[in-house]
Amino acid sequence: MPREWKILLVDDQDYTRQLLRNLLMSVAPEPKLVQRRYSFLQASTAAQASYAFNLYRPDLVFLDIDLPDGNGLELLHQLKESRKDCFIVMVSGVSTLDNVKSAISEGAASFIVKPFNGDKIFAVMQLFDQFIEEQSVAKKMT
Repeated sequence: MPREWKILLVDDQDYTRQLLRNLLMSVAPEPKLVQRRYSFLQASTAAQASYAFNLYRPDLVFLDIDLPDGNGLELLHQLKESRKDCFIVMVSGVSTLDNVKSAISEGAASFIVKPFNGDKIFAVMQLFDQFIEEQSVAKKMT
């Protein structure tokens, strides 16, 4: 049985988490993507996200910047300190240059501006496939 990849969706809006999950499921069967099985975890606060991240060790995280109990950029820093090999995508309706620069400098793999669509999610999943392949090659070389 193939491995199941865990995706953590962090946003204070349930609608946004559900939309993101639905878009991820809709692009998953794309022939240009590596076919994987996914399970989804959800969190609406920074505290819930931190707990789920440490407990379930997701492979991919979609992380909103504006959370009711904290800043997603600060949480990004904590998560990357804990696990440098996690693929984290920042999500925000506020795409200021400072937000994007901060996210990338803290280790975010990508930045998606709300409202997002299937094309943006597909592009991120292509990056995720490339990341997984590079991780696999690196492990084989060690």
